[in-house]
Amino acid sequence: MDTQSWSPPSDGGNKTMRAAIMAVVTAVLGGYLFLWVMMPTNAYRQTWLPELRSQTASTYFGTTQGATFLVFTSPVMLIAALGCLHLHLRHKSRFNNLSKRSNGGHRLGKYQRPLIIKGLGIVSGIELAFFLMFIALLLWNFATYLHLSFSKITPNSAAQTGEKLWESKLGAAALRLGLVGNIGLSFLFFPVTRGSSVLGVLGLTWEASVKYHIWVGHIVMALFTAHGLCYLIYWAATHQFSEVLVLL
Repeated sequence: MDTQSWSPPSDGGNKTMRAAIMAVVTAVLGGYLFLWVMMPTNAYRQTWLPELRSQTASTYFGTTQGATFLVFTSPVMLIAALGCLHLHLRHKSRFNNLSKRSNGGHRLGKYQRPLIIKGLGIVSGIELAFFLMFIALLLWNFATYLHLSFSKITPNSAAQTGEKLWESKLGAAALRLGLVGNIGLSFLFFPVTRGSSVLGVLGLTWEASVKYHIWVGHIVMALFTAHGLCYLIYWAATHQFSEVLVLL
């Protein structure tokens, strides 16, 4: 028997199943990111979210936060489960060692080559792409929040609350900085471990993810620091420090 031409009979089915899993993971990840993009818009807050809450108002999901928990947690859990299956099938493949030598063990291997060496350290193409997409997501959410909130703040509405126009806008900006900071905080809860199925199926290594985790942490600290400073200025300008101290 010619051993060089022999291959396991299930290898073709293995590749097909892995390709199908990656297609599902890509679709779920795209939908998950799309939800983050739509979250600050009126369409999500006024139409989608009330509809989701009405459909999930039960004992299992809760009455108010169950929909948010379901929408933003279930996709990650599904990706993790599919990632476990994908990694299992990839390690089970007979030609796994050969593929690792040829393309780094992943179809995205060429994007894992170092792209930036100085400044941010050794950064690959896929790491830089994820980082830029994350920054774009934060900027989009903050800009959309400000645009929608500032459009409702007028001199008359500010006068009704006994505030100046800039004070009302500062309070709205402080609140939105906290909301944007929550986005980064949610990404910090992604487990960064050597055996993470989410990182493996996305083509991210554990070593690179630790560095990525630190970057996101610094961004979150900067956002929450700005959030707190804006509120301190707002409370000082509106003479609410005494009320805040009583609540504390």
